[in-house]
Amino acid sequence: MTFSLAGRDPETGDIGFAVATSSVCVGARVGAVSEGVVVLSQARTDPRLHQVGLRVWEQSASAETTFAAMQDAATALHWRQLGVLPATGAALHHTGASCLGACGGVTGADALALGNFLGSEDVLPAMITAFEAATGHLSERLLAGMLAGEAAGSERDPLQSASVVVLGADAIKDVDLRIDDSRDPLSDLNRLLQAWLPKAPAYRLRTLDPDAAPLSSTIEHPDRS
Repeated sequence: MTFSLAGRDPETGDIGFAVATSSVCVGARVGAVSEGVVVLSQARTDPRLHQVGLRVWEQSASAETTFAAMQDAATALHWRQLGVLPATGAALHHTGASCLGACGGVTGADALALGNFLGSEDVLPAMITAFEAATGHLSERLLAGMLAGEAAGSERDPLQSASVVVLGADAIKDVDLRIDDSRDPLSDLNRLLQAWLPKAPAYRLRTLDPDAAPLSSTIEHPDRS
């Protein structure tokens, strides 16, 4: 079972999400992002619902229409947790009646926390509070929220995998990191994130202007250059 945090940065326009769970490879199953929206499907997850949401968002640019389409497409909606966080406006979420408690969703000014099979009712509010208090890149704020949720009760089973994704300007994923199998996935993910962030601008430049971009060896091994 799972807890996740979708967030946006109104100043930069960045939008993304982080997620952790007690099974392997959560990054392959929970959450998707495109320009202007994050969609989440968890609990008894159906990743196909992400594609439904992104397709309808592209056609409508409406969080309400996107959310309704995901609900309509879901089989056994009572087992699903769904969420939509648009770049502007209110987040929407659903927790089915069969999802294991503690479960539910909490919204903040620029974030949505979802969770099920949680160790405490305090997990989701702690995630929002920590996200709103954190500084730095959106990915760091998302990880701060996730780590606060873990400290507040986490999931009832030991965590095994985690992921964080942030879409920046020009529809480029500035962060797309996964820990697929670990005894401490959020801590491992945070270490990976801190190693990645200094390199991210150079890889962004390689996408936008490859003639001006540094060699990958220079990015990865600056001490040898």
